[in-house]
Amino acid sequence: MTDILALGNLETLERARRVTAAEQYDIGSRFPVVIEAAEGSWMRDVEGNRILDVTAASGALLLGNQHPAVVEAVVDAVRNHGAVFATTLSPQRVELADRLTQRYPAAEKAVFCKTGSESTTTAIRLARAATDRDLVLTSGYHGWHDWQLSYLKMGFESRTRVVNFGYNETALRRLLEEFADEIACVFVTPEPAWFDVDYYRRLSDLCRAHGVLFALDEVITGLRWGARGLNGTGGVPADIVTISKGLGNGHSIASVLGRADVINAYDKAGICGTYTREVPPMAAALAVLDVVADGSVHARTEEVGAALRSRMHGVLTDAGIPAHVAGPPMMFDVILESDDLARDIFRAAFDHGVYFEDSGTQMITAAWGDAEVDHAVGAFEKAVREVLSRTDYRPGAVTNERKIEFATEAFGGELVDDAALLAKIDETVAAIAARERDSVVEPPTACG
Repeated sequence: MTDILALGNLETLERARRVTAAEQYDIGSRFPVVIEAAEGSWMRDVEGNRILDVTAASGALLLGNQHPAVVEAVVDAVRNHGAVFATTLSPQRVELADRLTQRYPAAEKAVFCKTGSESTTTAIRLARAATDRDLVLTSGYHGWHDWQLSYLKMGFESRTRVVNFGYNETALRRLLEEFADEIACVFVTPEPAWFDVDYYRRLSDLCRAHGVLFALDEVITGLRWGARGLNGTGGVPADIVTISKGLGNGHSIASVLGRADVINAYDKAGICGTYTREVPPMAAALAVLDVVADGSVHARTEEVGAALRSRMHGVLTDAGIPAHVAGPPMMFDVILESDDLARDIFRAAFDHGVYFEDSGTQMITAAWGDAEVDHAVGAFEKAVREVLSRTDYRPGAVTNERKIEFATEAFGGELVDDAALLAKIDETVAAIAARERDSVVEPPTACG
């Protein structure tokens, strides 16, 4: 790897473009940098520049890179126990499942996967197997697998038997009234900057009233919307919960938690996987749970996050830039009146050593302190001044229309019950009613 470290960021990006990089995902949607190492929430690129991460590695890090307790747990697991066993069960898995069932109210049992996308796919397989129903009603992003690629568009996908209701309560109520006895589950990814806890409680209550499983995709929020996510901290009842990011502090692990009768459909659903039994990520997760057990880590991190959120909003207000800044301290959104303005500011901040998430959602780790807040806010302030100095920006407003536009483009939110929305609901109901009603096919016995 020494030859790569001898190159600069742009040269390394060109090499990556030739041999591995996807043009949009790896290059076009990122800042022009190749990271060589990271400690805490600071990264070092191949040119030796230090850059502060305000994405928490897309939420994967809770404590920060190279946290001593996690490093020790993983090294001990590899050196003294091994990587993966012939059997699916290990003391680490049993202990971790036990800890999670105590931590999340929804969890009577827990099973494990490697990624968030895998956990959400497992969740709908379990729901379908447990209920012998085929429809899945969903809102929000649940990963990259085929069944949820239409997450930005309200409607029925006949190929996958998935219905996107766009976070719209009117749509959900109508769909439950029409098809409750055919719905395996309602599966929602929380958007904490847009919907409050009462909203999710209403969805949960509505599902319970119609005898339909309610599932929360807390892959990101499970350790960031408070210490125990929407289910634990927010007290939102659920039958299934998926968690992943932060659980292993960057090590690849996810969990599906839920009612025992749902999780016990594991065999019927034909779920398997060799690397679901990998031991070091489970050791990392146990270390994370030890570190956060007394609540002090989350309390301090939320305090720091609240300061960052407030000061970034203050910079924008002082500069005369309207903004919608909302969400819990550890994962808040910064929405400006135009995406182009936001991207220009975050790109300029990168030149001052801060890697913001330019789509809007900022996330921090427990490795942050006052110095990190000062550095991030300082870079943000410089970036705002620079962008305003080279443009003829004239302040407008973050109107309700702008918020609706952002919600639609970012997570498929359908927030207005207008005539067009009601027509979409009618169209969706008609498409579901016209589908071929084959029984849920029991998958063949799986192995692996």
